[in-house]
Amino acid sequence: MIKGLLILFTVFAVIALLNFSSLKLMKLEAVKKAKFRKVFFYFYGLFLIFTGVVNCIEQSELNIIFIIEILIGVVFLVGNYLGKLEEKKLS
Repeated sequence: MIKGLLILFTVFAVIALLNFSSLKLMKLEAVKKAKFRKVFFYFYGLFLIFTGVVNCIEQSELNIIFIIEILIGVVFLVGNYLGKLEEKKLS
């Protein structure tokens, strides 16, 4: 019972932190949002590649799911580098 409550309160705390940070990010000016989004997608792509490689090494075999995860990470990195993930301005 105590373990379940601890998990529940931990989940609530994480959700509260995510909500607080997303509200703060909404108030940033457009240039800072774009810079933050660019850095976020670089870290996200690297994270996907890293977890895919670690899972391949851990399982000692090439699983298609892990290869897809690595490829998606590479797509995020290349797309971010080429500017394909930037938000288009409506004018």
